Amino acid sequence: MDRLVEVYAASDITLAYLIKAHLEDAGVPVQIANENVSAAYCIDGMVPRVLVPADRAEEAREIIAEIQSSSRTDEDDDFDDMAGFDDPEI
Repeated sequence: MDRLVEVYAASDITLAYLIKAHLEDAGVPVQIANENVSAAYCIDGMVPRVLVPADRAEEAREIIAEIQSSSRTDEDDDFDDMAGFDDPEI
């Protein structure tokens, strides 16, 4: 396998696994570094890190950007729903 590079540093292991699943679905090999670090110990850079082969890093970053963009859009829609912005009577 090629040299691995970090494409994402997750705030917790759940998020790292979510990113890993999306990347694997796209056919990108993935490893997670610091996988066994508890949230209580996520200090000094000891966070779960998503690693991919260097030659797939750009593709992985694009997929992650799409996930983040989609997540922001979903959050905006949730906010609009809560605020009643899609209610025609407001």
